[in-house]
Amino acid sequence: MRKDPSMEGAIRKVIDQYLESWQPANVPVSTGQALITIRAALPDCSLSDDDLMKLVAATAIRKGRNVAFDNSGASKAS
Repeated sequence: MRKDPSMEGAIRKVIDQYLESWQPANVPVSTGQALITIRAALPDCSLSDDDLMKLVAATAIRKGRNVAFDNSGASKAS
């Protein structure tokens, strides 16, 4: 499968926006809620929930945020 650079950029942008909107900063970022938000914003995203969760977690950690791995109820099966 070929990577779509425009989709990859869109995914990163949505993740960044989600993390910026997650308040307060001392509350762990929810991977479950992030997946729901990303799937709503980018319904054609072909990444699996696991891949998206990893991107959210890695980005959050780089930004100094704590992460709650609570995505067991995520919507799109992989």
